[in-house]
Amino acid sequence: MQARKHRHKRRLNKRGKTALFLLILALVGLGYWLVAGLGQATRQQTASSTNSSSSASQNNSAKTEQVNWVKQDSEVKLPILMYHAVHVMAAEEAANANLIVDPTTFDSHIKALKDAGYYFLSPEEAYKVLTENVLPNNNAKIVWLTFDDGNLDFYTVAYPILKNYQAKATNNVITNYVENGNAANITVAQMLEMKENGMSFQSHTANHPDLSATETSQLATEFSQSKEFLNSQLNQDTIALAYPSGRYNDTVTSIASQYYKLAVTTDEGVATASDGLMSLKRVRILPNTTADGLLNQIG
Repeated sequence: MQARKHRHKRRLNKRGKTALFLLILALVGLGYWLVAGLGQATRQQTASSTNSSSSASQNNSAKTEQVNWVKQDSEVKLPILMYHAVHVMAAEEAANANLIVDPTTFDSHIKALKDAGYYFLSPEEAYKVLTENVLPNNNAKIVWLTFDDGNLDFYTVAYPILKNYQAKATNNVITNYVENGNAANITVAQMLEMKENGMSFQSHTANHPDLSATETSQLATEFSQSKEFLNSQLNQDTIALAYPSGRYNDTVTSIASQYYKLAVTTDEGVATASDGLMSLKRVRILPNTTADGLLNQIG
């Protein structure tokens, strides 16, 4: 009887040890699984962070690029391209046909400029080129892309194309149209988003009047209101003006120079400092302007 009790006790001890051993194995396995899972998640997070950083770096490369500005002996020539709308033209828009460029055509322009090695200027860089007679990295292929009116299609159509090619551009905004929330125009929020990817926004006056027929006292209001709106909303110093419909005279340029450092016209040609900083020529882009034609025109 006593022997049977001892044998039973030994069997219980053996079973207990086996159960304990299996429990330990299970805990070790669980620990290994948790560590492996954590390691995989960490690797995925690291890879995701690396990819995000790489993407952000690509998107902001135009802003962080180091530029060596080289003084030139001869006067620098600056092609300033003039666009207005970029979209597929509707039949009822025929009267404004010369102001509308098809998206496919626009894409071909930017691609051709990029492939040809052109450096896209900001307004501040354009001012530097003209006042200091310098070139970025001694590259004579420079261009300043300008758009007039602040149309919504700059955000919906032109901006994605410009961003794709990492090209900088400037839109000259009619500020009261934006302030009043006109549906056909870009918004402040959209401008702030685009600024993060190399776009600039300058003045096209507050109300787009014929400046050559505007009272002298009203000229200052048009210039100051527009500049103050852009400065406050975009946290910037607005330095450039585009004359509405290209209309200006000596009085206009004199008063405009009290508010802006540069002004662009619709006078055809390639800009130089000798034109005068407040009367810079531009190259008008038409619906039938081809990529090769554009390169030949400004080259």
